[in-house]
Amino acid sequence: MIYLNHSGTSYPKPDVVLEAMKSFHEQSPTKWNDIYEEGLNTAVKFFNIPNKDRFIFTTSCTEALAIAFSDYPWQSGDRLIISSMEHHSLSRWFHKLQSERGIEGVLIPRSDDGPFDLNQLKVELEKGAEMVALSIACNVTGEILPYKEILKLCRHYKVKCLLDGAQAAGVIPLDLSELQPDFFVFAGHKGPKGPQGIGGLYIDENINMLCPSAVCEITPGSSKPAIFPTYCDTGSVNMQALAGLTAGMKWVLEKGIESIQTERIELMKVLQKGIEPMQNITILGSLDIENRVGTISIVPKNMTLEEASNKLWELAEIKAGTGFQCSPMAHESLGTGETGSIRISVGPTTTTEEIHKTIAVLQQINSF
Repeated sequence: MIYLNHSGTSYPKPDVVLEAMKSFHEQSPTKWNDIYEEGLNTAVKFFNIPNKDRFIFTTSCTEALAIAFSDYPWQSGDRLIISSMEHHSLSRWFHKLQSERGIEGVLIPRSDDGPFDLNQLKVELEKGAEMVALSIACNVTGEILPYKEILKLCRHYKVKCLLDGAQAAGVIPLDLSELQPDFFVFAGHKGPKGPQGIGGLYIDENINMLCPSAVCEITPGSSKPAIFPTYCDTGSVNMQALAGLTAGMKWVLEKGIESIQTERIELMKVLQKGIEPMQNITILGSLDIENRVGTISIVPKNMTLEEASNKLWELAEIKAGTGFQCSPMAHESLGTGETGSIRISVGPTTTTEEIHKTIAVLQQINSF
């Protein structure tokens, strides 16, 4: 099988990840706290988190977003700004908070040459806002949004900023001490090479959340409520998954995130060069490969997605991500709200030979 759905989940996992998960069940419960601390310290190093007391593990990036949005102290009339390229796990809160808490939602469209219109953001920030929330990289196209410029604008206008690192964590360098987002979430099973069932949430120490009073966070005899979510709010950490994530993050750090991404970009250049002459296949989004995380989304003009996906499998056992990639808002923005796309995404195990085989199959699809 040629696996080209790394934006969905990484596969195969590094051997050290599988070994760590197996080893966990051989550990005494007296060692579990050590495993947790090792995972926490590894995540702090991986993202250069400025304050580890403001970070918690979650079961997924989706859960991390849910905690961030639901526990934030919204007031009716607050303005929430998001991009038009969002995954459903973020965009659902854009709609939910408008209907349930009376916030005003603002959608920033694509620009003429990229996934986000910075000039339109400036216009909206001039009007005032409570928060800007967006993915660092689009789940459909892999395009990297101008998140650094967005963070600067948010600081200038004193607006909170949430960064969704689901597609970017472990793929491009993310230094939270340097970036200084107010919120950061990530998925462990993609770039960091961990298993499914683990993610994380960082909240800046200047943000007070509306968290339920958790008994484990109150000193006996005290009634002081918690202002930061803990495992009492999110549930017990999936320790086996955390052991795997820790091994995965260490593996990525050893390989070097920059080195891995450089290899991804080179593979994507080969793939894009091979696809561009195909008249019956359209590449979605910007063609700036240097500003992508290792993903190309395509739409065939001469057959349905299902037919094209079946051909990829029948002719070379190529597994890509077909459909809407849980991102209907992004597809609406791209003009593919009715069709979806075939998302081809590479990872550290993808070879040049596999890319050439993929191009050969796409050429056959193009000629049907």
